[in-house]
Amino acid sequence: MNSRYLFIVYALFLFINVTTQYDSVISFKPSSLSIAVGENKSVNIRLLKTDVTFPISVEFLYDGKTNNTQCYIESVPNVTFVNHSTADLSQVFYVYGRRQGHLVITARSSEVNISSVADFLLIDIARSNILNIFIQIVGWIYFAAWSISFYPQIILNFQRRSVTGLNFDFLALNILGHSCYSVFNVVLYTSSKVQQEYYVNHPHGVLPVLLNDVIFSCHAVFACIVTVIQCLLYERGSQRVSHTARVLGGIGLVFLFISSIVSATHHLSTLSLLYFFSYVKLAITIIKYCPQAWMNYKRKSTDGWSIGNILLDFTGGALSLVQMFLLSTNYNDWSSIFGSPTKLGLGLFSILFDLVFIIQHYILYRTRDHDGKQINITNDDFNENAPILPRKV
Repeated sequence: MNSRYLFIVYALFLFINVTTQYDSVISFKPSSLSIAVGENKSVNIRLLKTDVTFPISVEFLYDGKTNNTQCYIESVPNVTFVNHSTADLSQVFYVYGRRQGHLVITARSSEVNISSVADFLLIDIARSNILNIFIQIVGWIYFAAWSISFYPQIILNFQRRSVTGLNFDFLALNILGHSCYSVFNVVLYTSSKVQQEYYVNHPHGVLPVLLNDVIFSCHAVFACIVTVIQCLLYERGSQRVSHTARVLGGIGLVFLFISSIVSATHHLSTLSLLYFFSYVKLAITIIKYCPQAWMNYKRKSTDGWSIGNILLDFTGGALSLVQMFLLSTNYNDWSSIFGSPTKLGLGLFSILFDLVFIIQHYILYRTRDHDGKQINITNDDFNENAPILPRKV
């Protein structure tokens, strides 16, 4: 079932990229620029289309407006391409930061049709470059904590040659959730077209996905696959993925499949489709810990469930929230905290459930787990084939 999850999710990922292609008339190099207030950087603008009538005058727009009323940067002088010679097809202008925030520069011309979707320059104006460096450091620290958090469980499984104590419902939901999250991160981080859609909705916002988010989510899928392989090789008793988890996973996949079809007919934006992927991840984050917590409660033990995983996950969740607040402070953009509901929700719910597991391990079931006794529960006491998610009475 896990392999089917991965196949369907990444097939939808490829579909998203194929359906978001546009033709460019001009190009900005770099296509995105990060500067601090008072800093000056150069940008190269190049005309890509040469089968047109020269001269071509290009007027710059600031968040879609002709007047630079927001004053995030000094006004950029318009440029003119006189002929199609190689030297004239590329020109340089300078960007000077005046006020912290975010700006999208597009262009228009009466001689050629320039698309604001394909041809644009993203400019982030920060309060401080030093704070930017600190933000990056925090991001890589929580990336490391979250990434390493998968390995205490993998190592514990290897040492015990057993996966008893690790709930299969949790693992199945986890691999689906991280697959959805990787699609959200990879597409939003790599697709300039989707980024343009994001900035239309958040015109002064900061892109909520960084490189460490992309690497983490893809690595998480890999780590989950390794754990699945361990479940196939090591002692697992009679446990298997419950029907409840199968139904929940199936509902998520059907929802994403139908949403992708709607997006293909242009009745749903690609950005909205990506948010749907993130909502599935968020929903899974809310419920995925419940089977493991319930299983620990029924067994009155956390034996087989690594506390190292929980402590590192707690650290990563806390630092993720810290980074989001630092980004908002540096760019004076508090609305961007809600620009990535998955990232915000992931941090909050991870911290909440990590606290539950910490209480179970160190307080509730501490004596049982530290007596050095093997926890053996018969199928009469705990049926691992039955759904672990508690049912309402």
